[in-house]
Amino acid sequence: MLRRLALAEAATLLALIMIAVPLKYAGGVTEATRLMGPIHGLTFLVFCWAIVRSWSEGLIVGRDAARLFIGACLPFGGIVNERWLRTKLAERPA
Repeated sequence: MLRRLALAEAATLLALIMIAVPLKYAGGVTEATRLMGPIHGLTFLVFCWAIVRSWSEGLIVGRDAARLFIGACLPFGGIVNERWLRTKLAERPA
């Protein structure tokens, strides 16, 4: 679930930054950010909740939680987070 949420958060951030904001400022389409902003905000909050939940369940440690949160704040960071999570989960003993 954390991997999927990392990708969803990354996709909404990139859509907001690369599509909605240019549409607002270059094309005067203010509805783009009015729509995409809350969608990204909700996705970000759900991802942060999943980080805290995973941390409290012992699936990740505090350092990993901080890394995931910082990555979620950076463009393309969510994609890096997802790849890192995929590697980390593959290394985990069954």
